[in-house]
Amino acid sequence: MDTFFIVISCVFVVLLIAALVLWFIDSRMAYKRKKVVAQKIESGRGLRVESEDLYLKVSNGSVEICDELPAPAEAAPAAAAAEEEEAPPVVPMADELAADEASAASIAEKEEQLEELVSRYGEITDNSVVFESNKGQKLTFKDKYAALDPESRAYYDDVVSYILSHPDCRKSEASGAVTFKCKTDKIMRAVIKRGVVVLNFMLANTDLNRFVREEGIKKIKISPVVVRLESAADVVLAKQTADITLENIHEEQDYRKERKRELRRLRRSQQSQPRSESV
Repeated sequence: MDTFFIVISCVFVVLLIAALVLWFIDSRMAYKRKKVVAQKIESGRGLRVESEDLYLKVSNGSVEICDELPAPAEAAPAAAAAEEEEAPPVVPMADELAADEASAASIAEKEEQLEELVSRYGEITDNSVVFESNKGQKLTFKDKYAALDPESRAYYDDVVSYILSHPDCRKSEASGAVTFKCKTDKIMRAVIKRGVVVLNFMLANTDLNRFVREEGIKKIKISPVVVRLESAADVVLAKQTADITLENIHEEQDYRKERKRELRRLRRSQQSQPRSESV
């Protein structure tokens, strides 16, 4: 029992000390707040209100302190002027009839559109969300290619024939672009933007490309090298870029083959070690 009372006494003393500490901290914070307010008042950045009622008057962007409640301004003339301004103009009867006919025509047009939507999509309720896709209006690569001028089309055909003349090179066409590959490695991606053929060559740094591929990092995005075919000089530049890209691709393919051979030799050596140790 003596131990129990001692423990209870210790807990009480600790709680009392904590309460005193909190009270002291609160009083210090209140003192600091009052001190800050007093400093603001002394520096002119604060205002102490001694009376119960304070009347402020705003005039031309400035605030004035009034001793009494200012008398309200006469609002009757202003209200009358506002009513005169808001009063709708007198419209002749013929104009009103024409406006009614126009509104009736717009309502009939909306009803026809609604009937068309109902016949196309079925019943429409308040919770229905109806929108029409504009996929039919989007031009494909073939459409854009057909709309090119003969000179731009000849530039593109020249680059395409040059790339496909290399061994193991092929192309795959999609709706919006054409992709060229050497075996499984991408050489470039061709798109047409605003009547100009844009070639995106996958010419990446070899070390960075190997690091991203071997580590399987997806957060690093390697930007392509962009060549716009707008002149004959751009065609020469595109062919040179294609040569450099193909050279890097062939080096990378040889590196991957040698890497696979090394991994196979390593696996064979690891598989043969337990046999030799067991013997």
